[in-house]
Amino acid sequence: MKYVKIKAKTYNEAMMKLKMDYGDEAIPISHKYVKEGGVLNTKLFARDVVELTAAIQEKKPFTRPSEKKSTIDFTVGDNDAARKILTSKILSSINKETNREDEMRDRDTVAVPPRPVKTESVESTVAAPCQDKPYEEKTAGTVTVQKEEIESLKKFEKEFHEIKQTLSRLMDSQRCESNRIVAGVSEEDKLLAPYKAILTHNDYNPDECTKILDEVKNSISRDDLKDKFKIEKTLKDLIRSRIVTTGPFTMGQKKKIIMFFGPTGVGKTTTMAKLGAIYALREERRVTFVTIDNYRIAATEQLKKYAEIMKIPVHVVNEQKDFRELIDREKSEIIMIDTSGRSHRNELKISEIKSYADMVEYDFEKILCVSANTKKGDIRDVFKAFDKINFNSIIITKVDETSYIGNIIDVADKYNKPISYFTNGQEVPNDIVLAESDMLVNMMIGSVNNL
Repeated sequence: MKYVKIKAKTYNEAMMKLKMDYGDEAIPISHKYVKEGGVLNTKLFARDVVELTAAIQEKKPFTRPSEKKSTIDFTVGDNDAARKILTSKILSSINKETNREDEMRDRDTVAVPPRPVKTESVESTVAAPCQDKPYEEKTAGTVTVQKEEIESLKKFEKEFHEIKQTLSRLMDSQRCESNRIVAGVSEEDKLLAPYKAILTHNDYNPDECTKILDEVKNSISRDDLKDKFKIEKTLKDLIRSRIVTTGPFTMGQKKKIIMFFGPTGVGKTTTMAKLGAIYALREERRVTFVTIDNYRIAATEQLKKYAEIMKIPVHVVNEQKDFRELIDREKSEIIMIDTSGRSHRNELKISEIKSYADMVEYDFEKILCVSANTKKGDIRDVFKAFDKINFNSIIITKVDETSYIGNIIDVADKYNKPISYFTNGQEVPNDIVLAESDMLVNMMIGSVNNL
């Protein structure tokens, strides 16, 4: 926590300067009037200024946890190259077997000199054949081994040819399939590919993308499908037809009640302060703030600070009976009600907010605040949970924190809910914009040419 001092002519000016310089997290502690600008360091001709002391929470730097990179290589080699490598290895094995066969044949066919036989002696003549017999037996055994190896080699060669034919058929089949897929990608699909990508970035699933692009193709001629500007215009017109906006809140003869609710952390309190400043300071209407948020003390104090700066009365209500009495006796033209953030999974707490809403019998606007950086699946759950309160419109918050808002626009279309405002920053009261369909469409697909 650090402390700063800000000087200004008035207290309100000092508070506004504090918020502009340090944001909503700055907490004013005290203020006093001091002299400034005297002649020769004296109080002569000095003027009174306000010195505001405030505390600012220092943020710790965010450190990203180290990510372990996968060391597994998933690269798939070329099929023709793989076939060549396999063929080379098999042929190499065959060559080795053939070379060994030739070596054994050469060894067995080497000329063996005949043993000397003495013709003078009958004993020597008879003994000569007996001495060559073991050699003949050895040669016969070798020939038998050669025949077995040759048969084994022929069998291996036959199996190799079968494998080769199977691989060839497989490669031909894959080549035909690849050609069929390439041929199936039409020129129209290539032209629509960037728009499919932009819809995907906006959290549309593949089926939704296909359905939207089919509508685009059916809406224009084949010649126009070659013009990217006509494709973009047709797509924008299609999405624009699905967006409904409310315009500014209408004021009737009686008091206007506006309640803000939604998930935790979407910026309901700041959004209410922005609209309160617009109606109180710019349109000079009588506005009152009411909070039924009994869980977050910081949010209540924040709302009180906004109310003090804008000179708007604020009331904290803890009981439903007190809430009903306050609404009845309050004379302001506009009463804005801030609620505590509730998880869409907590049905009991959402029912509690609904019980407050059911007590209002005046001109009543129920606003669901949804953050633009929420996943589409979670947005659907939020709409489903808060739909029991029967909210009238939507305010999209934190648009400045994402590049695409199609997630909310698509869900709002499916629930038939109009969009009233969107916020694009924390500055009060400037960072809130009245929703218009053209603006929302451009925010969705305005960057398609960069893809």
